[in-house]
Amino acid sequence: MNDHTKTPKQPSYGLGTFLWILAPVVLAFSLSQFFRSAQALLAESLRIEISTSPEELGLISGSFHFAFALMQIPVGVMLDRYGPRLTNGVMMIITVAGVLIFANAHSVAGLMIGQAVIGLGCSAAFMAALVLASRWVAPEKFAATSGLIVAFSLLGVLASATPLAALIELRGWREVYYGLAVLSALSVVLTFTMVRDAPPNHSFHSRKGETVTEALRGMVSVWKNRQVWFLVGVAFFSYPAILTVRGLWGGPYLHDVFHLGAVDVGNVLLVMTIGMIIGPPAYGQLSRLMGGAAHPLIVFAVLIAAVLCLLQALLGTTALWLAAVLMVAHGLLGSCATLNYAASRAAVPEHLIGRALTTVNLATFGGLFVLQGIAGVIIGRFEPGATEGYRVMFAFLGICLAIAGGAFWMGTRKRAN
Repeated sequence: MNDHTKTPKQPSYGLGTFLWILAPVVLAFSLSQFFRSAQALLAESLRIEISTSPEELGLISGSFHFAFALMQIPVGVMLDRYGPRLTNGVMMIITVAGVLIFANAHSVAGLMIGQAVIGLGCSAAFMAALVLASRWVAPEKFAATSGLIVAFSLLGVLASATPLAALIELRGWREVYYGLAVLSALSVVLTFTMVRDAPPNHSFHSRKGETVTEALRGMVSVWKNRQVWFLVGVAFFSYPAILTVRGLWGGPYLHDVFHLGAVDVGNVLLVMTIGMIIGPPAYGQLSRLMGGAAHPLIVFAVLIAAVLCLLQALLGTTALWLAAVLMVAHGLLGSCATLNYAASRAAVPEHLIGRALTTVNLATFGGLFVLQGIAGVIIGRFEPGATEGYRVMFAFLGICLAIAGGAFWMGTRKRAN
């Protein structure tokens, strides 16, 4: 029996207490979601102001994900050893610095550095929220709770659609980022003021500080877990495929193929984001109704996302309404990331949860860096604005998802036998 089952199932605190404690971390996570998604709306401004190419746009956006992924293992150790409050509070201070660097950048290199520092700073927010959930809610409610956390955080993605487009037209993207620096600083203050790492009498409060050797031994234990490796494989492609479209290339795709302006692009991405908001809590509730089962839902989500991307490649350039429907369906039905985290949380003892969650998250953001970069290379091989480049990109994403979903299905099926 895993250690996490020793946590009391009947908490002595109310829902309001948990929400109060969680709110600052969800704000930080919402900002993280905004920063990783904003490039789809910033792309045209950067093309005009700094003459960025598709490959350079991919590198700018990918810098966030590369730095984010690079920090996942250290963040996992920090969360298990120091707790979400200190870890997220310190990392969000770094986010403030990154936002200011980005807002003042006048070259591709400067933008990449700014995005990388932002990614580094945001690297703890989501995992801090999940670790808090793992300590403050019963294990059987974790998938549903994590789905709701993702849904609320996607308000940041919503803000990076039509509202961001309108603000860019009104004030310019640099002023928008100065405002975001202030909001990021507010999240630091709220984190240190409101967040509590665990409920009273939780084992976290009586923990013994790990030595470096013990921390590394715990990390190796997570990496040797076969279940975690199955989840790493699917995490590398599932959510990254959605954010490759929503977070970067969906904006240029709609602009180049259908000649939409910034606000109209924002409107389509806004609707896709609504699908992404509904999907995670819906999958979480389905998992709870199925007795905590996650694997069948993961297989369904990844394979249906593969079909939708392939349809986008074949038919998505023929009509705007069809392109929008396929994008919304992908955001709704392909959003299985919370199931990956729920399955990884259940696969390890309580004291290793932070490291298991961040290992899966490392795969997710490593996948984002790779997929967004390859997508930029694919699009850059064609004439600027060419429809064919986007069709090949969607076909590439669909094939990757089909391989990932098939491998996960066969691997977990073999394990069940």
